Amino acid sequence: MSPHMYAFFRAPGPDAVRAAFAAGPALHDPATAFETLRPVGADPGDVLELLDELVLTRPGTDLIDHTVWPSARRPHCFTIPGDPWTTGPWTHQLTPTARDLLAETPTPALLALRPHGHTPPTPALIALPTLTPLARRAAAAGEQLYYWLEHEN
Repeated sequence: MSPHMYAFFRAPGPDAVRAAFAAGPALHDPATAFETLRPVGADPGDVLELLDELVLTRPGTDLIDHTVWPSARRPHCFTIPGDPWTTGPWTHQLTPTARDLLAETPTPALLALRPHGHTPPTPALIALPTLTPLARRAAAAGEQLYYWLEHEN
C-alpha cells in the first residue's frame, strides 16, 4: 500500500484551488470544496502511469499542465524543514487534453492500456474508468481536472 493519500477533483481553475486551500480544510481534503474522487485500493503511481499511457496516444501532449500547490515557486534546490515543496500536500492540474481523453475514451480502451507493454495492477485498471464521469463533468462545466497527493500521517 502506498504511504500517500490521493484524489482527483474538478475545479474552475487554479485560483479557485489556491483560494480554497488557503482558506482551510480543503488543503488536506479537497472534497470539502470540490467534487472529488478517491480511487480505492489502487496505488497512485499505477493510476498516473495509466493516465500517462493514455496521453501518449496523442503525441506532443503532457499529462500535467502545472503545479498548483504549493502555490509559491520552489525557491531553492535544498530540503528545508517545513518547506511545503518537501512536506506537501501537492496538487497538479492535468492538461485539458488529458481531461478530455479521459472523458472521451471508452472503458474497453482504458482497460486495454498497457504501460511499457506490461499489464498494470488490477486495482489501477479498475480505478481508471471510475475517473471518466468526473472528467466528463469537468469538461462539460469548462473546469479543470486536478491530482492531489498527501503523505499519510
